[in-house]
Amino acid sequence: MAKNYVRENVPLSRFGVLVAQLESIVASASHKLPDPLLCFDLLSDLISSIDEEPKESILLWQRKCEDALFSLLVLGARRPVRHLASTAMGKIIYKGDNISIYSRVSSLQGFISDGKKSEPLRIAGAAQCLGELYRLFGKKITSGLLATTSNVTKLMKFSEDFVRREALQMLRNALEGSGGNGSFPAYAEAFKIIMRLGVGDKSFIVRKAAARCLKAFANIGGPGLGAGELDNSASHCVKVLEDRESSVRDAFAEALGALLALGLNPQAQVQPKGKNQSNPKKLEGSLQKHLISPFNKGKIILWIRQVPERIHLWK
Repeated sequence: MAKNYVRENVPLSRFGVLVAQLESIVASASHKLPDPLLCFDLLSDLISSIDEEPKESILLWQRKCEDALFSLLVLGARRPVRHLASTAMGKIIYKGDNISIYSRVSSLQGFISDGKKSEPLRIAGAAQCLGELYRLFGKKITSGLLATTSNVTKLMKFSEDFVRREALQMLRNALEGSGGNGSFPAYAEAFKIIMRLGVGDKSFIVRKAAARCLKAFANIGGPGLGAGELDNSASHCVKVLEDRESSVRDAFAEALGALLALGLNPQAQVQPKGKNQSNPKKLEGSLQKHLISPFNKGKIILWIRQVPERIHLWK
């Protein structure tokens, strides 16, 4: 009772006022959807106030703020608003009580899993927030990585390209956040999603997101990838350098650089531990096959600039 009394009688700080305003907006959403500009301004102020607010005050309002942000995200906010709401969610958990990360991740995973194809904006909001939490707390929540890859597979079936993009961006954040410390079945599923569903998507924004996932996969050591997977994914990157979209070409050039750098450095390759573990091998001839030969054939001109910068580090 004493704890509640303090909470109810503590003077409202700027942060507390903003949280109360956010709660009011969410509570009114059943009658009228929140105004995007109003939400954008309020969330911008909220993020600034989190940086300025002492932790003691953050703790008083943390749960209410998290609940309001979650409600706003699953109302179907547009991308700028859900970006700010996701950022605010990550910041308040990071500065406040970290223990709530587990319940929030579970709630977001469940919402995405139960989501309907008729609710693309709501699903995209949850996916963007979950991705932000993986970016900040990835090593704490690696146990949820397999469930996340399962959700990504589901979201890749949506007809809306922005949902598929958010799914892959969530996966990228999960890969980078986990740093190769998750379960190998999860990484195997993630690689399958990238190569079978992402890189050949009809939407260029999804293909670009897939390339960034592939680069992230290489940067964390390509968990579980053998020489065959590295070689095949590098070959695909070379093919995509003829894509009609320059941003896609650039993204796959960066992925190619990361893959070749990993292939030339077996010590950086992450493999499962166990009796049947094989020592990673250097991808012999990879530079000739994936860089020099395509260049000589005129396939790679401007977009290869990212590759040599990565490779010389391993010579």
